[in-house]
Amino acid sequence: MHERERPMLSISSTPLPYYLESGRAFYAPGERHPNRRSIGVYDLIVVEAGHLYIGEESVQWDVGPGQMLLLQPDRFHYAVRPCDAETRFFWLHFQTAGLAAADAIQYVIRLPQYWMLPFPGQTYRQFERLLRLSTERRSEAFWEEQSIFQELIRQLDGARTSQEGSRTLTVAEMVESYLKRNYQRPISNAKLSTDLHFHYNYLIRCMKEAYGLSPMEYLLRIRLEQAKLLLIKTDWSVARIAEHVGFGYAPYFSRCFSAHNNISPLQFRKLYSQ
Repeated sequence: MHERERPMLSISSTPLPYYLESGRAFYAPGERHPNRRSIGVYDLIVVEAGHLYIGEESVQWDVGPGQMLLLQPDRFHYAVRPCDAETRFFWLHFQTAGLAAADAIQYVIRLPQYWMLPFPGQTYRQFERLLRLSTERRSEAFWEEQSIFQELIRQLDGARTSQEGSRTLTVAEMVESYLKRNYQRPISNAKLSTDLHFHYNYLIRCMKEAYGLSPMEYLLRIRLEQAKLLLIKTDWSVARIAEHVGFGYAPYFSRCFSAHNNISPLQFRKLYSQ
């Protein structure tokens, strides 16, 4: 499948995807993958031998050796037809359940839904390690399981692995670095474009794909996070904090702060500085 045609699933990094369990399955000719609806977890399938014929809603795949398929937690999955040869595959369940702070700055993980793995042998070995750990004491295996899983997800992350995704991430990280260095100064769309030598529409697209926020939305989050620290660590007035973190108008700062945190700056100080 051509790079630009490869379907990608975008997953928030806050909280990080969390490994649940994994295993290896064997199907004889004539057997098929079970039909399931809304299983509540992501189901990552990696085929070693044979072929799995699986559908998700209106899309169908023939998943062969060295290929992966990522099924979504809230969709209907079904067997398109039985296996026509002995089929061996690994499966892994993970989820992203949990509450993140509403104003948390997130990195967007972009995983291919269907892909020919570039180094399938390496992926098989990661699954083998997970299978061995499943027989170890839970207190000893937990951290290593999560570490192996995070490495697997990192290898699959399309923001890093594809040429276009790598360019997008590089530009987004350049914007992020610029905003963190200059958040106290006046920043406009035109200035950002001039200083970074990219059209602003391209900067927006890169930031949206990598972090789910436009540059100005990201800048606002940075300023508000810095304001939180100053509210707790100093006795500065709200007006002084607003000016220090880049807001030219204190009432506007208070409105933004309240909208993102459901609490005023002074209420935040009283709540968290005691």
